Amino acid sequence: MGNPEASTLLRLYRRMLPHTVRHLLVRLLPARNRLILQHGLSGLGTTSRVLRKHLSVRLSKRLRRDAHRPGVKLVWYARGVRAAEVTEGLTPSVARATNLLRVTDVLERHGIPHFCVRGTSVTMTAVAVPAGERQRAERALRVSGLAAGALLAGGAAGGRPLHADQRASWAQTSEETILRIWWLLTDPGGQWTLGPNHACVIEYWTEDDGLLLAPVPNLTATAVVAAENPVRVPVSHFTGPVSGLVGAAPQVATRSEFTLSLPDEVTFPVDAVYTWVDGADPEWIRRRATALGRTDYHEQAISAARFTSRDELRYSLRSLHQFAPWLRTIYLVTDGQVPAWLHTDHPGLKVVPHSEIFSDASALPTFNSHAIESQLHHIPGLSDHFLYFNDDVFLGRSVTPEEFFHANGLSKYFPSNSLVPMTPASAEDPPSEIAAKNNRVVIAGTFDRVLTRKMKHVPHSLRRDILQEIEDRYPAEHRQTQHSHFRSPTDLSITSSLHHYYGQQTSRSVPGRIRYTYLDLAAPNTGRHLNRLLARRDYHTFCINDTVDDPDTAEARTAMLRTFLDTYFPVPSPYERPGPDTPQLAHGPVETARPEPALDLPNSVKWNP
Repeated sequence: MGNPEASTLLRLYRRMLPHTVRHLLVRLLPARNRLILQHGLSGLGTTSRVLRKHLSVRLSKRLRRDAHRPGVKLVWYARGVRAAEVTEGLTPSVARATNLLRVTDVLERHGIPHFCVRGTSVTMTAVAVPAGERQRAERALRVSGLAAGALLAGGAAGGRPLHADQRASWAQTSEETILRIWWLLTDPGGQWTLGPNHACVIEYWTEDDGLLLAPVPNLTATAVVAAENPVRVPVSHFTGPVSGLVGAAPQVATRSEFTLSLPDEVTFPVDAVYTWVDGADPEWIRRRATALGRTDYHEQAISAARFTSRDELRYSLRSLHQFAPWLRTIYLVTDGQVPAWLHTDHPGLKVVPHSEIFSDASALPTFNSHAIESQLHHIPGLSDHFLYFNDDVFLGRSVTPEEFFHANGLSKYFPSNSLVPMTPASAEDPPSEIAAKNNRVVIAGTFDRVLTRKMKHVPHSLRRDILQEIEDRYPAEHRQTQHSHFRSPTDLSITSSLHHYYGQQTSRSVPGRIRYTYLDLAAPNTGRHLNRLLARRDYHTFCINDTVDDPDTAEARTAMLRTFLDTYFPVPSPYERPGPDTPQLAHGPVETARPEPALDLPNSVKWNP
């Protein structure tokens, strides 16, 4: 495209915007985003009208004032500059809990009756207030000290955000039967900001003949007895587990109807399992070199790219902490290796060596993921239902257990549109394809069904009983897989395919749907797709694979991946040791950092919700 710094539009931009605003943009936008912005500008027209439409950044008096508030950071969010509270250890559940607890605390302090409701949203919380108490409730929220940074909108979704400390904002929403209130929260680096998707919804329930009636549907009850006393439950009942809380979890008021377990809720424990290798470990390299002398293997089976670690595990664990806090225990299966940054004393994490799960020690050492996966159900203490992750698989947004399992225990699998070739397995086939064809032989021989579809590279929903049954029913094939030191022509692909098809044929697994994408670092358009992921964050899960063993481009691929992961997952997980690049997580949902230095900001108005 040429030099974006030289475009006419950029020169106009520099003349029209004050230096202080341009300086602010530099501080707000990471270098990668600024480069995208520059290229975008150089591709636009060259009129000042286009410039004003796309890049006018005018800061209201409120934003200038907010820039000086303790613990507040100005961030680029929703196509504009916003004031957000800096929150250590930010996660969606922390945002939900922060918004809910702030609202309920104000209501309780002013003696306003209320109760939490199990709404239909999985990301927002809801609080019911009798319609007769509306005026008192809204005044209490408006004059509270917390209202200074709160935003307000009418309806269940959309709507222009209004400032909750202004009387006019509440007047504009006076006809709405439900309101959303939230605080913008951001991580210390300003990379990740959470807002209205995690709001607290205030529902005004009308009284009729001794009943309170809901204005909108919910999951449990749209009518409750008005005179009934509330009960108190941990806030996590409505927000999901909240990390960083010390001692007893905060309690909130609700009605007994909203404490019940529903038929479609997963209530059994779910663990997560990773298999991981440090391909740079000298001792591991020596063992691998020794094993390579034993036989011939397909080139892809022994490719260095299969064992290269770019710290993906750190970020995959962050994704679990942020988006699946309901997981009970995370098991890391390794060849006696432990990442230097891993907090091995964390009670929710257990490192499991291969020697602890292999039923036959003579199969070790192994460098075959198929072999390791064949033994996962032997992990001591593992839950009957668990998710299996490769370290190049990440959660991209909040997920629930029901995304992976049904409440009755059925596991879900996620078939791909890609097909397993119908030709017989041959030495020229990639090892993964050979294993898929071997799976097909097993399923066809037992159930007279021919599997044709591959599976997506997603977290695999697994059941221990199915895995054990496969081992018992196909002992010869299972043993051959266990004893293959590298991927071999006799392998079964058990956890990523055979389990799912076998479970389907024995009425224990069913197809599911999940928003997912797969990226190959070697593909020419990967950078563009990574930018899209950052901008939208709309996939439940994604896989970033590296299929090319090219030392000439390895450094560039690593840099691209690391930049993306640092930006998508900026918040350290509790599974990381504190260090220079891993700050200690704060305890509690609303901890704030030291305020930013004062900025000399312009006194003009553009966005004024």
